[in-house]
Amino acid sequence: MRPRPWPKAALLAIPLLAACAKADRIELQPPTVRFVGVGKATEIRATPYERNGLHIPDPPCSWTSTDEKVVKVAGRGNDATLTAVAPGSAMVRCTIGSARAELPVTVRVVSRIAVRPERADLKVIDSPTPLALAVDAFDDQGTPVASRSALVVCQDEAVCRGDARGQLWPVGPGETTARVEIEGASVTLPVKVVEGRSAEARPQPFKGKENYAAEIERQYNEKQRAEEKARLKAEKKAAGKK
Repeated sequence: MRPRPWPKAALLAIPLLAACAKADRIELQPPTVRFVGVGKATEIRATPYERNGLHIPDPPCSWTSTDEKVVKVAGRGNDATLTAVAPGSAMVRCTIGSARAELPVTVRVVSRIAVRPERADLKVIDSPTPLALAVDAFDDQGTPVASRSALVVCQDEAVCRGDARGQLWPVGPGETTARVEIEGASVTLPVKVVEGRSAEARPQPFKGKENYAAEIERQYNEKQRAEEKARLKAEKKAAGKK
């Protein structure tokens, strides 16, 4: 026996029932958001449900922030982007009809960093090796902040150079200071570099009134030609033994 078709009145009632669906509660994911750093952003999502527990996909949220000086919210239906503006706390709200859900947001900033060692004593050698600094970051409430890259900048780059991975590279003998920075918080440490290169690896002095950069390039080219000459000589000698 073939199944009886649905009455036309029943078929018309299905979209009508869906249109009358009313949000009774709203779930927000994630339930809380914590930022460390101004300008950071993250995505959140709202899921509305009827009283009977069925998910309603259609009703869009009306998104608001209780303090836009702390966090701003930009909604696209039931999805939204939160952006940290300044340190503080606020609530982000999703409202659908009479149903409302709130999500607490805190914004913290890195306000202090600690560096070990407190003084860098380096030696410049034939094969440059960096000193990896141990850098700890703390927010404005004293809570440790993990997974932050430290930028290191030397005041005199003829003595040392820093990088964006919390490292110090010796360049030449002398004393200077290095600034270690994470998201606006910084600390300065003294740096001393001593000579440890072999005579062959040290920069060779030059005489005359030549341009310094041109002289360095000339010395480099001479070294390259000498190495190439030695390589060809070695290859010729090896071929003669075959």
